[in-house]
Amino acid sequence: MAAALLACFLTGNGPSLAILAVFMVAGAFAGLLQNIALRRNVSQFQSASSAFQVRAVLVSSFPGKASVALLWLSGLALILLLVNGGQHATIQTIVGAYATFSFARETAAFPALFVLQSGQFHV
Repeated sequence: MAAALLACFLTGNGPSLAILAVFMVAGAFAGLLQNIALRRNVSQFQSASSAFQVRAVLVSSFPGKASVALLWLSGLALILLLVNGGQHATIQTIVGAYATFSFARETAAFPALFVLQSGQFHV
């Protein structure tokens, strides 16, 4: 993700920083919601044996549903930006915005993986 973002800045005019900031905040918020969902359902996540089961556990709580909804909304926002974005609808901005969202989301959700590993419950 960091390599994609760096490539976006090194090619062409670079992405719009305001758009990247919006996607970074949205990604951080989605990651925090995902973190909460992971911490609230430790045993269910540990017993999940497939990606479908993990997804089902994630969306079984409100923070998990909201996190998934933000992911879909960010994708929709990128499509709208591509269609109606005018001068901001560059490949650098689209890829950079998605990379920024993903990096912020994963960074905010990462600490919950230690909770899953240890099996401890924290809210």
